[in-house]
Amino acid sequence: MTDAKDAPPPRRSARDGGLHDLAEDTMGFGLLEVRTAWAMLVRPRRSLELYMTLGPTADGTLARPLRLYLALNAIMMLMMFLFGGMEGMFEGVPPGAMEALADNAGKTLEEFLADADGWMSLAIVPIGSAIYALVLTPFLRWWDPDDLGWRKGFRATFVFLNVLTVPFLPLTLLMFDPRLIAWSMPIFVALTIYGFLRAGRGRWFSNWAMGIIKAMVLGLVIVIAQFVTSVPLLVIGFLGGTYGA
Repeated sequence: MTDAKDAPPPRRSARDGGLHDLAEDTMGFGLLEVRTAWAMLVRPRRSLELYMTLGPTADGTLARPLRLYLALNAIMMLMMFLFGGMEGMFEGVPPGAMEALADNAGKTLEEFLADADGWMSLAIVPIGSAIYALVLTPFLRWWDPDDLGWRKGFRATFVFLNVLTVPFLPLTLLMFDPRLIAWSMPIFVALTIYGFLRAGRGRWFSNWAMGIIKAMVLGLVIVIAQFVTSVPLLVIGFLGGTYGA
């Protein structure tokens, strides 16, 4: 007689398996990532504890935090591609300067912006992810009662970033409307405070007053990190527009 522990795992239906494989092949976002994203939205505190106690996959029940974060960013990059790219980052650059750069590269302004946009789109996720991880992890390690070390500290950071990114994902369209883009930053900061209070209670803070103060600190850190990220992105954009084919 076969023991329960030796029984094969339940098999997915062909339909479920096909949907999972299609989603994972096209966007790296399968059923496990969908379940994990939902957990980030409705049970962030419980999810964080599972990651911290059971390992980077929460004993096989959740997607790896970095993998999920990259998958969420892939969706945002697709939306960015469909709704106009990253050319909005150049709005603060004087038009005359952009035209001079395009002339120097021997291109029209439209060609220059298209090449710059392509290179910036490739760079934003790795550069942004690295900067966020480097600036947020020391705070989360400092506030955690356990000695996380850098490996678990980075894991905690990407869990926290996922808690922020999942609810922000439907609001990404704000970033592509010049009339609404100014609202994207305060909304993201508000989500930072809300996400920190929901996920970190009992681990990163013990009372609400301290939790609000710490959440506001992280909100400020994220705003600074976004400005820091924009600097190398603009440099890459200018170089890509100038030398890109």
